[in-house]
Amino acid sequence: MEHNPYEPPHAPVARRNREPGSIPKAVATGAVIDIGGTMLGGILLGFAYSILLAIQGRTAAEVEQALTKIEPFSLFGLTLMAMGMAMSALGGYQCAVVANRVTYLAPGIMSLISVTSSAMLNNGQVQLPELLLLSGLTVAAILGGASLHIRKLTTPAPSVNEPTE
Repeated sequence: MEHNPYEPPHAPVARRNREPGSIPKAVATGAVIDIGGTMLGGILLGFAYSILLAIQGRTAAEVEQALTKIEPFSLFGLTLMAMGMAMSALGGYQCAVVANRVTYLAPGIMSLISVTSSAMLNNGQVQLPELLLLSGLTVAAILGGASLHIRKLTTPAPSVNEPTE
């Protein structure tokens, strides 16, 4: 068998195993990303939406009304919802990375904290059925983001003797 001089050398590269991380640290990291990212994103989207409404010639009172009474299934409401779910998924992923475990304990605790904080910050602006729907979507996004990392931990590493393509 001839050796191809242009082929990179083969080395037994195995996945680096890390020790499990701290669950409180993982939950805190994920919650800060989820809650803080959602709030910051909401502020930035609200600012951009108010500029858009002002460009369209709306008065300050109309802009204030549009930002305080957001219909959840309007284009702006759906944009806010998508941004919040993306932050929840990112927070769940980072929570799982810091915890570095194959269980959903840390992301589950994080989802409980996230849903509780959003219900407390709600101040009755969203009706109960909508709040339950949004809470379910938040939990699904957090656990879905966490599953992206947990799946990496549970898939076996390729064997050293098997050629990869």
